[in-house]
Amino acid sequence: MEVRFKENKKLYKIYEYSMVSLALIVVSILIFELMFNLSESASRVLYLLDNAILGVFIVDYILRLIVSTNKKVFIKKNVLDLIAIMPFSSIFRAFRLARLVRLARLSKFNRLIRASVWLGRFKDKLLVFVKTNGLIYMIVVTMLMILVGATGIYLLGEMSFVDGIWWAFVTATTVGYGDISPVSLGGRVLAGVLMLVGIGFIGMLTGTIATYFLAGDKRVQKTYKDEMLDLVKDKLNNFEELTSDDIDDIHFVLKGLKNKS
Repeated sequence: MEVRFKENKKLYKIYEYSMVSLALIVVSILIFELMFNLSESASRVLYLLDNAILGVFIVDYILRLIVSTNKKVFIKKNVLDLIAIMPFSSIFRAFRLARLVRLARLSKFNRLIRASVWLGRFKDKLLVFVKTNGLIYMIVVTMLMILVGATGIYLLGEMSFVDGIWWAFVTATTVGYGDISPVSLGGRVLAGVLMLVGIGFIGMLTGTIATYFLAGDKRVQKTYKDEMLDLVKDKLNNFEELTSDDIDDIHFVLKGLKNKS
């Protein structure tokens, strides 16, 4: 489906960005549930939203399976997608497996795995994004500085390490809630360094987003044939990891391009 869908580049881009956005919403829901003590009504809304997104991915999997030329190959290549959309808690409950139901209620962990699988489908796009303008290096530096800041503020005795992580994260992202803040000179120096790193990270992030989408407009100008050949080249770069099914797919794509020319 993906190969054929790419013939209409605009629709394919909308599809890609929509699916990535939905996976990121699932991650955001998890973060909200972990970081905040939500009311019962808020938790219910997030639960319904999560299930609605799950429904979208179930429909997406079924449609991709239907339009795939080789169902067996599709299932083999998308085993993780299939596992991710399985409603394990409902299955366990239907069979009245009480202990498994309790395990299945670790829904945060299940949803984290599910979101990871969904985002994994677009790992190539995500890798291109984080490598744009060297953003990956700034992400690493910022994460290291958050850990250093949390460790430093903990060693200064101003707060626990967990609170230190929260404080360092809030400071580095330039949000600055002010719920906890350092009072010692060392703590304030750490805060200043984190602020400077955070400003640099936010600036690079916004610049990278703009660069990525501008470069995307240039990529749209490439022909369908060029895109397919690029995909084949990417596959061949990992020749040792190719399966017989991958080789068959490459042969199918090349034969189709040859027939069109």
